[in-house]
Amino acid sequence: MKKVIRCKNLNNRKILALLIIQVFMGVSPVLLLISFVSFRLYEHKILAIIIIVLIFLCNAAYMITARRYNILNSGRRGEKMLYKTVKKLNTNGVVFVNLPIRYKGGRSEADAVIIGEKGIVIIEAKNHSGSISGSWKAEKWTQTKYYPKGKITTAEMENPIKQMRRQRDIVKSIFNASGENVWVDTVLYFSNESVRLKLDLRESDYVCLGSNELLNFLQNHKTNRKLSPEQMKKYEKILNEARLKI
Repeated sequence: MKKVIRCKNLNNRKILALLIIQVFMGVSPVLLLISFVSFRLYEHKILAIIIIVLIFLCNAAYMITARRYNILNSGRRGEKMLYKTVKKLNTNGVVFVNLPIRYKGGRSEADAVIIGEKGIVIIEAKNHSGSISGSWKAEKWTQTKYYPKGKITTAEMENPIKQMRRQRDIVKSIFNASGENVWVDTVLYFSNESVRLKLDLRESDYVCLGSNELLNFLQNHKTNRKLSPEQMKKYEKILNEARLKI
């Protein structure tokens, strides 16, 4: 890729904060238990109840923050894979990574926005594992994980197709506000090649599994909306100015 603009990932601070909270919540029950025994707090009924409740709350908080941390950290790994992939793209143009976008009441962050000779493409990166099932029109998709000894867990996730559609609408609104009527494509990228997909999609919903498939899609994607060097430069300036205002 001719030019890569890597914006600040807003989730990095959240991930660091969650890690600190995990450490604190993980150590606190141990310290409370040591105090409970060393100072014989069990002899005081009210204090004993308070300590037990605090230990329970710390453990619950640890589990909640650990789950949130794992989700955000997994997403960050997917975004890193996306960054490495788009850097290999052999074309003129620019790609924004972790682009913050806002227009009026709409606020989001696009994992990547490519402005190239073949047009503009928004990429949404996911790093899920297991099996993903869902429909383009559903509000939620389902992630199913299979573990040794027959254990199975399921969890819901936001429909990324609709998520990309909102991002596309915001990006188009930014261009429209500058007097530019621009077509924007979207593609959903699963960085974990072992994930199994069971999706009901339309012909216009593009999904890529793994970096090689994404790179192949971007290199060979056919479109009648090719951009001139002047248009690419103009659109880069519009998005760059928009992100600096956020």
